[in-house]
Amino acid sequence: MAQGPHLLAPTASDLDCNGRLGAGLAGYHYDLNLITVHGRSRFPGLYVWLRDGRRVAVRIPPGCLLMQAGKQLEWLTGGYIMAGMHEVVVTETTLAAVEAARAAGRSTWRISSTVFTHCASDAVLRPLGRFTEQPGSAEAYPAIKAGDQVQRELEAICLRKMAVASSAAAGAGPGACPSPVANKTELGSASTAALGGSVNNPPVGGVNGGPNNGSSCATGVAISLVP
Repeated sequence: MAQGPHLLAPTASDLDCNGRLGAGLAGYHYDLNLITVHGRSRFPGLYVWLRDGRRVAVRIPPGCLLMQAGKQLEWLTGGYIMAGMHEVVVTETTLAAVEAARAAGRSTWRISSTVFTHCASDAVLRPLGRFTEQPGSAEAYPAIKAGDQVQRELEAICLRKMAVASSAAAGAGPGACPSPVANKTELGSASTAALGGSVNNPPVGGVNGGPNNGSSCATGVAISLVP
């Protein structure tokens, strides 16, 4: 992790705009990095999937952090530890918390403070130690530099092309600063047609917000693609 391109990426969702039951604030995805550290959000709505396929609501006690495996950790363990699938949706519990916040005069913005830790870009990812003995691990997780693994993930969801295009349009050259969304790989189709996003393609610098995706109500705090 030394010299890794770690990213602190707080995101925010305005529940006055997106407070519809079932609204998606972050689509079903895994994170491409090593370990993701979630702080306790102001409002509930985070769900994770267990290895047996069960979907479980996450409750982080006060003063605690949630540690979640990313794709790089899956690589180093040859799939023994899988990248955690997760999503954020508006539930009845979320709406109850929103009403309580309104009654108390508190903000109804859902803030999520997340740190994405990474292996150094020139470090080689491959199954380590006893994880090399797992059948098929070498084929499923061949040696690759962490930086190349990140680029492949971004290309798979078209974010790398979008980042380069945005920087070039602004005269910033190819060196773009990553968006928090660039640490997430969502399942489903992706398109480079628009930066606004779609149900399967989150807007750059924002979150997957269902029908309002790409609108001012669906976006959050992000690090810009353009320096």
